[in-house]
Amino acid sequence: MRGGAIPVLAWAGLLFVLFVGNWIWDAKAVNAAEAAFSAVIIFAAAFALWLARHEAIRRGPPPPQRRIEASPSMSLGAVLAGLGVGAILFGLVWAQFIFIFGIGLLIVAIGRLAIEMRSERASRRAMLDHAAAPTAHEEVRR
Repeated sequence: MRGGAIPVLAWAGLLFVLFVGNWIWDAKAVNAAEAAFSAVIIFAAAFALWLARHEAIRRGPPPPQRRIEASPSMSLGAVLAGLGVGAILFGLVWAQFIFIFGIGLLIVAIGRLAIEMRSERASRRAMLDHAAAPTAHEEVRR
């Protein structure tokens, strides 16, 4: 994602400023070391994002692409998976029935996600075939 590391860098910068303030204000070295460690971890995360993709620190919109990219707007499978995991975690604390219900719901959600992914691939394939096929206007010119 273009510019994805910029908020992480801003967060790391804020943590660094808080580390310096904590170091000056508090006489205990442990507090300053904790703040420094958190700033280093977040800087490392931003560096990892930059290593993964160098566009992560560039501002502005990405360049236009000619390929078709599927971007789903909603997914029932994802919602069911979230509810299933929530029911599993809730069931661990409260009741075995809720835990078993959550496992069943998660299995149904994974099946629904598989159906959605297969449908997405079919739609993308159909769009690519439609984009590659000559239009009626191009047929007349030949």
